[in-house]
Amino acid sequence: MKFAKSVLVASAMALACGVAFAKDDDKEHKGFNDMDKNADGYLTRAEAKGNKELLGKWKEADTNNDGKLSRAEYLKHMAKHDANTVKEKVSNAPAAVKKETNEAKRRAPEASTGSSTAPADSGKPK
Repeated sequence: MKFAKSVLVASAMALACGVAFAKDDDKEHKGFNDMDKNADGYLTRAEAKGNKELLGKWKEADTNNDGKLSRAEYLKHMAKHDANTVKEKVSNAPAAVKKETNEAKRRAPEASTGSSTAPADSGKPK
C-alpha cells in the first residue's frame, strides 16, 4: 500500500509540474536573429523595440556599456530571465501537488486509507 501511495504522489507531482511548465504566460518573443534586422550580430534599441522586457533591462543586459547587445549578452540575459521564470513556476508547484493529491484521494478513498476491498474472511475452512 505504501508503494501505491508513493506512485500516487509521484503521479500528482508530475502532473502538477507538467501543467506549470506547459502554461507559459509570456507572449511570444522574437529571438535574436529575428530582431537583428541588419544581421550584424548586435541588437540596437531600435531593433529590440518589440521586446519591452528586454528594453526595460537594457542597461543590465548591456554589460560592456557599448549601447548595443551582442549575441552573448542577449543569451546571458535571456538565460537569467528563463531561470527566474522557472523558479517562479516551481515555487508554486507544491500547492498544485497538494491539490492534485487531495483530489486523487477524494476519487479513490480506499487507496489513501490503506483499507482493502477484499471480502472479509468468514472463518469457515474451505
